[in-house]
Amino acid sequence: MARTKAVLGDGARLTDFLSASLLARVVPPEVVNEVLDAHGCNSQRIRAFPAVAGVYYVMALSLYPEAA
Repeated sequence: MARTKAVLGDGARLTDFLSASLLARVVPPEVVNEVLDAHGCNSQRIRAFPAVAGVYYVMALSLYPEAA
């Protein structure tokens, strides 16, 4: 058990420590695939950057609105 409370460093934001795996845990790939299929936007072929990865990329971009 930790003896001291964990704190972020000076100038650090919580979003700096989030990762794509956390996004995938919150919104499972199966759900993303269902939504892409429902809208006819899912990948038709196996590609280097599949549509599901694009969705997670856009979700990650939304965490940093001023960086865009």
